[in-house]
Amino acid sequence: MASSVKKNKQAAPQYTRAELMNHAEALFAVKAEVLYGALYEVAQETFSIAEAKERINQFMKAKVKG
Repeated sequence: MASSVKKNKQAAPQYTRAELMNHAEALFAVKAEVLYGALYEVAQETFSIAEAKERINQFMKAKVKG
């Protein structure tokens, strides 16, 4: 009989805002200030690298209200 093997998706590692900001230039090629702006109104405290990149992209594309 063939047995089915379920693959467990491992959750991406989560990092605090401070950890991400300390390494913003190396990880995302942006200054820490950009990352701060991207995460400013977000309630959660930890993020994966992919989540942070997505928020940075959204932040950089946002129109400035004035």
